[in-house]
Order: sequence, then structure tokens, then C-alpha cells
Amino acid sequence: MEVKLAENIKRMRKKRQLTQEALANALGVTVGAVYKWEADLTSPELGMLVRIADLFDTSVDTLLGYEMAEKRKGSITDNIYTLLAKKDHSALEEAEKALIRYPNDYSVIVAAGNAFSAFGMEEKNNDMLKRAIVLFEKALCIVPFDVDPRYGRLNIIGNIAVMYFLLDEKDKALSMMIENNEGGVFSSKIAWLTSMTGNTGEDCYMQLCTNFSLLNFELINVAMGLLFYYKNKGDMNGIKTIARWCIEFSENTRKTKDPCFYDKINCACLTAESYAYFKSGNKEKAKSLLTEAYELAMFFDASEEKIKDIIKLFNSQQDAALFSMLGGTGMEAVQSTTELIADKQFTSLWNSIRK
Repeated sequence: MEVKLAENIKRMRKKRQLTQEALANALGVTVGAVYKWEADLTSPELGMLVRIADLFDTSVDTLLGYEMAEKRKGSITDNIYTLLAKKDHSALEEAEKALIRYPNDYSVIVAAGNAFSAFGMEEKNNDMLKRAIVLFEKALCIVPFDVDPRYGRLNIIGNIAVMYFLLDEKDKALSMMIENNEGGVFSSKIAWLTSMTGNTGEDCYMQLCTNFSLLNFELINVAMGLLFYYKNKGDMNGIKTIARWCIEFSENTRKTKDPCFYDKINCACLTAESYAYFKSGNKEKAKSLLTEAYELAMFFDASEEKIKDIIKLFNSQQDAALFSMLGGTGMEAVQSTTELIADKQFTSLWNSIRK
């Protein structure tokens, strides 16, 4: 295995925007010593290697540049998550062993924190929850510049806040989320945690209603993405399944039979479902579904007053303007979906129906 110590010291120093003099001062050595390390003229002693690795928030073997180091760490964290998915308690043992080997590695610390928080939550084990907080707080101090956003700073803060909530430090948990609610990332958690404190105020209710609505529409957006993913893969059964799920979901969720936002979504879903049957060779079913999409679009577009308060699980007087990339009308939703599908024969079928 090739050792790349000199190269890595220089690269990690520059990544942290440190001069050779600044690094020397931080380690209590001369500038000349740092120069010789980076020029590969001399190497730090073992004790100094540990100090350098600690300063750069990495492990000694990564600092040395062993090519297998990252692969080993990856397999270790993968194993922790695999065991965690099986609710296997040995995930905790593996986490502790990984922390001994890589005490300053961000991915290892986060994986260990997730293991202790998961078991701590389910088993109501305060010691595990506190251990998770310690690990997450350490991770918060060493978040890499290129970290996957799913495991980044806000994710860690959210995890810590939930741990505090479970430890009955509810005010502290909510304060953390409110103070770090960038782009509304914690809005839904703030709403449901607030209700779990016993809050029965109107503001709490409105927060829950708003977030319930937003998450409903976000779920629909993901489903629409899946429709086109399956289209790109040529998976017609996938399109049929997701399109029908969206239509049934909207029918089970909507409060009213009057024209509302869900009709526009269903126009797009019926169009996608029609295309799947068209490509599967069932032209009659395809025409029937596309005709249904056309008639639903006409029904939606004929109404001047679209219902905004559409979630049937609660009563809300809050106004909401719902916008869509599919367009402002039902007919535009069908047309946009047809254009995105970009199939000449299917477009011809649509043109024959709308005339």
C-alpha cells in the first residue's frame, strides 16, 4: 500500500486554508518541520501523527494515505446501518469498535449516533439517548465541506433536538429547531412536537394543518417524479401502478367533489396511465383514460371558483394559492404531460380527442 503522508498533509492544510506557519503554530513545531513533512524529506513521529490527524479531523491511516482506508470505513458504516435496519443490537457493538478505530471520522460518528439514537428511542433508554447526543454534538463540530446534505449540519441538529425532546427537555428541543429552521426544514417537526407538549392553541393547529397539506403535495410531487422515472425506463406497469395510486390517494384525501387542485393532478395522472396502456397495446383502454382526462380537465376549467380548502381531515379557513408546473388549467396539465411524454403516436391520440 502506497503511503501518501506528505501529499495529504499539504492537501488537508490547504483545504482548511492554513499556511505552513499557522499549521506549525497549531502543532507547536517549527515552520521548517512542516516544510520537510510536505516535501517528503522527513516524517512526523507517531505521537505527532496522532496530533495532526486529530487537528484535521481524520484518522491516522487516512492521513497516511492507505488506499484501503476509506473502503474499510465505508464497509464498517455500511455494516452498522445494515445491522440497524435489522434491529440487531450488535450494531451498537460495531459502532463502539468503529469509534475506537476512527474516533474523529464524521461518517463513523454519525453512524454510531444513529445507532444509539434509534435503539434509545424505541427502547426508551436514556443512557443511549445521551450517548447519541454526545456523538452528534461531536459530529456537529467536524461537518465536512463536501458532506451529503442528508447527513449534514441541519440533519445533525434535528437529531440532537429530538433526543432532547425524548429526554423531556422539550423547550430546549423546540428552541434548537426554531433557531435553525432554515427554509422551513424543521417546520413539520416543530408542529408535531409542539402538539405533543400538550398545546391546544389555534397557532399549533394551523401549523399542523399547513404542514399536513404541504407534505401531501410533496408526496404527490415525488409520485409524479416516479411516473416519469418509469417512463424513462420503459416500465409501463410502474406507470400504471403509480398513476392509479395518485388518483386513489387524491380521492381519499380531498374534502370536496367540487373542482379543486386534485383534479388538475388527476388530469396528469390519467394521461400518464393512458400512455402506459397505449404502449402496452391496449388502445381502447388508453383512449378511454385519455377521454376521462379530457372530460375532467373541462370540468375543472369550466369552474371560475376552485376550492382551496381541500383536505378533508380538518377544517381550515386559511387561504392557499396552489401553483403547479403543469400549468394553471386542467387542459394545460394534460397537454404538458403529453409534451413531456413526447410520443408522436400518443400525441396524435390526444389531438384526436381534444378536437
